[in-house]
Amino acid sequence: MLDPLAKQKLLWTIGHSITVVLGIIFSITYFYHVIHFYKYRQWKWLFLRLNKSYAYIQGNSWTAYFAGMLPNIIYRLSLIGYLTASVVSLNQQYSNSNPTWYDLLSSESFQAVLLAVVWLIGGRKSFYRLCPFMIISYLHLLNRNNEFKGDEKATEKFIMKNCKLLRTIGYIESATVVALVFDTILLKDGTSGFSLVFYIGLFWLRLNFNSYARINALNILEKIKPYLSDNAKKFVDKAESYIFLKIKQDRLRCQNR
Repeated sequence: MLDPLAKQKLLWTIGHSITVVLGIIFSITYFYHVIHFYKYRQWKWLFLRLNKSYAYIQGNSWTAYFAGMLPNIIYRLSLIGYLTASVVSLNQQYSNSNPTWYDLLSSESFQAVLLAVVWLIGGRKSFYRLCPFMIISYLHLLNRNNEFKGDEKATEKFIMKNCKLLRTIGYIESATVVALVFDTILLKDGTSGFSLVFYIGLFWLRLNFNSYARINALNILEKIKPYLSDNAKKFVDKAESYIFLKIKQDRLRCQNR
């Protein structure tokens, strides 16, 4: 029999593994679908109109129906795997305390849980929504020995070593915002507007509490700044000033501890 801590570690590992493995499988089906867009979009309408009657597996059998639903099932199971691992992490983090809502909302794990729940219950399946969770789960699995030992210094070194992957998450999250804006404007589904508002609110939380989110935001702003108009650059300058202010406040807070 495994002790409770060992069970939680096993559940944590299984959850992140499910996210990575099923995420890769979903990504294959997603890009296969994207590559063959000409099959389900009508060329007479410049591929803007969707042919709703098209199906990769023709027929009305249960097999065809299940095959059509399989990518959606895999997508949601991958999110459930991440949710499982994150709940275990939160349980370990606050097992000996009674966290307030402020503590939870400022926690990266809780923010990720909220986002995973939104993607799970609403919106269309998307590689770009799932990819950040896949990357985070992959990094957690690579660093699991240090996390199990509670070696914070080794974890910090690991994060610095893999900072490019964290930057990739920032770019993907920015692309997700753009996609949600277009989905909302084009009324692709009934949840895009809600998802966009929630995503922007969550991004605001990350800017206030997460250092890596601030760094990613600064990198993105610096890359797009040369292509903006003068008025837009003024807005970017204000955004950068706000982010630098939050970084300075965090440093002062750490020094006063």
